[in-house]
Amino acid sequence: MSAVQEKLTGLLVSELGVPAAKIEPGISYKDLALDSLALIELTMIINRELGVDLTDDILQGETTVADTVELIEAQGVRA
Repeated sequence: MSAVQEKLTGLLVSELGVPAAKIEPGISYKDLALDSLALIELTMIINRELGVDLTDDILQGETTVADTVELIEAQGVRA
């Protein structure tokens, strides 16, 4: 597991209350039962904690944890 994925997993658990056992790279936020408001909150948390600039709509739809890690790492973050 990459450092970015570990950080993202930690944020999902600590900030949004997602059970750690449910979080795996291929799972979508929809499958984690996160609604649009939770995804906006997650985007703001990621931007603040990792110093990236993701837009509010980037995590919508079938976006997975692995997709998000890839987006973050594409901005040069290695956590």
